[in-house]
Amino acid sequence: MNRAMSCAVLALLLLAAPASGQHAHDHPPGPNGGRVEDAGAWHAELVTRAETVSVYLSDGDGKPLPAEGFKAVAILKSGAKTARILLSPAGNRLAGTAEAALGDRPGGAVRITGPGGVTASARFD
Repeated sequence: MNRAMSCAVLALLLLAAPASGQHAHDHPPGPNGGRVEDAGAWHAELVTRAETVSVYLSDGDGKPLPAEGFKAVAILKSGAKTARILLSPAGNRLAGTAEAALGDRPGGAVRITGPGGVTASARFD
């Protein structure tokens, strides 16, 4: 499958898939001012500023997790634009850069892969 088709399939899966188990409860804003959603056994805090995308991870009790060994891809939509951003460890967070500013509250999803290969998604509406 070519890269464009792979990206399209991933975007459809992340944005159209039911958010099973997610939104069972509302989370207050995270310690970095972002929106927090469940991602399997983890919590993901999404922070966007202009083109910069950051995801801070924590365990089920809200204890911060080191970003080392994690990777992620974010499919975010702001207005009519959709962006696919690869996220990699940068200090205590996963970070990446979009081609254009996303605004403070883009919708979409983040697919996270943990050090052991376990994957989970967080959906941000």
